[in-house]
Amino acid sequence: MGVLLESFVGYLVTLLLSLVLAILLYEQRYFGLFLFTVLVVILSIILRKFLYLYQEASERANKDYLTGLYNHGYFKELLIDYFRNSKLSNLSLSLAMLDLDDFKKYNDCNGHLQGDELLKFFGDLLQAETKGTNYVVARYGGEEFAILMPNTTKEEAFLFLNRLRKQVNDTYFTGVEYIPYRCLSFSCGIVEAERGMYDSGELIHKADQALYYAKAQGKNNVQIFDEHNISLSVLEFKEDLDALEQQVKIFLSKDVYTYRHSKRVFTYALEMSERLDLTDHEKQTLILGALIHDIGKLEIPRDILNKKGKLEQHEWEIIKKHVIWGKEILSTEKRFEDVLPLVELHHERYDGKGYPYGLKGEEIPKLARVLCVIDSFDAMTTERPYQRTKTFEEAVVELRRCAGTQFDPVYAEKFIELIESRYLPRIKEQMFG
Repeated sequence: MGVLLESFVGYLVTLLLSLVLAILLYEQRYFGLFLFTVLVVILSIILRKFLYLYQEASERANKDYLTGLYNHGYFKELLIDYFRNSKLSNLSLSLAMLDLDDFKKYNDCNGHLQGDELLKFFGDLLQAETKGTNYVVARYGGEEFAILMPNTTKEEAFLFLNRLRKQVNDTYFTGVEYIPYRCLSFSCGIVEAERGMYDSGELIHKADQALYYAKAQGKNNVQIFDEHNISLSVLEFKEDLDALEQQVKIFLSKDVYTYRHSKRVFTYALEMSERLDLTDHEKQTLILGALIHDIGKLEIPRDILNKKGKLEQHEWEIIKKHVIWGKEILSTEKRFEDVLPLVELHHERYDGKGYPYGLKGEEIPKLARVLCVIDSFDAMTTERPYQRTKTFEEAVVELRRCAGTQFDPVYAEKFIELIESRYLPRIKEQMFG
């Protein structure tokens, strides 16, 4: 508010002086010229001060008050820009998430004021160690810090962070003798941006998962994100499956077709997951995503969802929004973050003509490409009032015809193998006894 007031006063004064100057130049040329020179100097000083105040206010808004590092909000803005640029330029981009080990215990033993001093100390240390690089350091929240590392592979990031970890272990800070490791330490998770990642949020989520894994390994270590190390326990998976099943059951009262469709796609995904070279975590994600992929249709009016005739253009536009609404519904629970790309992107096409973003080829996460094939096959072979139902044989022909355009050709063929080996023989047996 002070900056705006000062700038307004400055411009008002300048305007008044300009009017006086115009009159003087007309009446007293040389004296008017002298006043013009004075006016330019005054204006220059005002503008310089205004610019300084603006930059100062901007810096304060972007910096963490305690450590002087970038704050959470500004860091996420920078990450979006860096992530977009790395995808366009095909240059490496790594993200490291660091968490000070046993910080709560340190606070309990030494008090919160001393805990603040430790955060300042660690922030200064990170700034010193990244000086001269193009790395971006931020306090992400509490005792968690983030380092954005452009033009850096995950292996290079690991070497840098592991060396830093050892250096931190050897750096004494008052009171660390009262925490388990008897020294200052941090756990760290690293992830490198990949072509299949669809936004910067996925980068943060995977770095968080790697950090969680580092904590689970006993703390004071650095871990690179690896799908093989990130999987739910059987109990957790069952709990997630049950939770999503309850959400899908809501369709029973609104649109029984969508409920049955979701259950069939879920079954196909369960079988397909065993035929693909996927980690346990990827299998779990595909299965959960298949079950819940159409949850956004809960937001679509019943008369559009159950319409028997051809959809009007405005109705079709509403239908297409279900992928965005589905993402918004699931985003309220952090444990379903891995499923979001499948919910949001299962209508993207391999040739870039899908929705909502028109992603193309490997820009689309691979599990979303798999789900696109399964979802489309079931839509083709299910009876609906406004379209002719295809037989399994006809749907297989359609999958092959659209492989490379609508569908990823590799996953389309893998799914066809499943249908031809498991389902077509059953159908023939039922038909011919």
